[in-house]
Amino acid sequence: MSKPLTVAVIGCGGIAQMMHLPTLAERPDLFTIGGIADVSDEVLRAVGERYHIQRRTKDFTELVAAPDIEAVIVLANGAHRKFVEPALAAGKHVFVEKPLGFSASDTQRIAAAAEHSGKLLMVGYHKRFDPAYQRARAEVQGLKALRYVDVTVLHPDEDPYQAHYAFQPPRQPGPKADDATIDATVRRDAGTKEMSALLEETLGPDAPPPARIALFILLTSLIHDINAVRGVLGEPEEVLSAHYWRDGMAQTSVTRFAGDVRVVMSWVSLPGVPLYEETLRFVSPEKRVKLIFPSPYLRHEPTPLVIERMEGDSLVAEHHRVSYEEAFRVELHRFRDYVLTGEPPSPGIEDAIGDMRWIEMIAKKFDGR
Repeated sequence: MSKPLTVAVIGCGGIAQMMHLPTLAERPDLFTIGGIADVSDEVLRAVGERYHIQRRTKDFTELVAAPDIEAVIVLANGAHRKFVEPALAAGKHVFVEKPLGFSASDTQRIAAAAEHSGKLLMVGYHKRFDPAYQRARAEVQGLKALRYVDVTVLHPDEDPYQAHYAFQPPRQPGPKADDATIDATVRRDAGTKEMSALLEETLGPDAPPPARIALFILLTSLIHDINAVRGVLGEPEEVLSAHYWRDGMAQTSVTRFAGDVRVVMSWVSLPGVPLYEETLRFVSPEKRVKLIFPSPYLRHEPTPLVIERMEGDSLVAEHHRVSYEEAFRVELHRFRDYVLTGEPPSPGIEDAIGDMRWIEMIAKKFDGR
């Protein structure tokens, strides 16, 4: 099948405009954008004009019902089940940005809907398609005695990494974000009626607000690292400890994996210094493998890979720039391949279920004292 795949895009905000819409538009031989849906009339008009899309609607069900739409790409903020289930029920294949669900039961309900529909459902974990990640995974899985994994995310204000994009409609410059502004934004997004109910499914109704914030960050940011580590090591055995501080805007957990491997994972909100840091380091006596992910908002920025090993009596540090390929682009092209071939997608539903299982294990260990 050589004709373009006709897709509808639900949600035309930041990640759609920075990554997914340009990827779809640059290859008209592979994709046709058959329609867009968003809650904002202004966004619909501006994005529709930029990409010459005539079908624009605030009611996503109009796109889901359209017979020419073959697949739906869900990029909207918040919970995704209200978009994914109708699309599957209408016989559409679905690509959905992470997380698939915001609780175990939410995820399982979507999984059941996908199984019932018989349609393909792929979850957007773009780091799994990063060429440096794939090289690192092969290196780590070849180690004889992995002992320790360190995951550290130092999360600054995102504006410096987004300001160079020509958003539609244009964004108006605002005051420099500080701790109070960023904290308030996260509390707002985590505190909607819909999101609060989903977070309660994991934590219970009496959980303190900082625990909800910490879980929300696990689900919306650290989930990339959750999935990346599982993609290398498989399933965790036990979460030994989990601690949050700064009212939930910082957290650290320790998890045991097979072979008595420990994974220490930390996330800290750090506005002020515009330097995004996300490192995954896999340590063994024979070799150390470190991935240094750049901000996800920088297109075609290669992920540095550092491999440290001994050569006789000399310590050798190999610095690899594996590729300038954009992981977001690779994943959408792979989604199209899955649709055309019928091959089960990876990452798919089982990945989302496994991620949620580990996230729940961490959340149930949360201690904010």
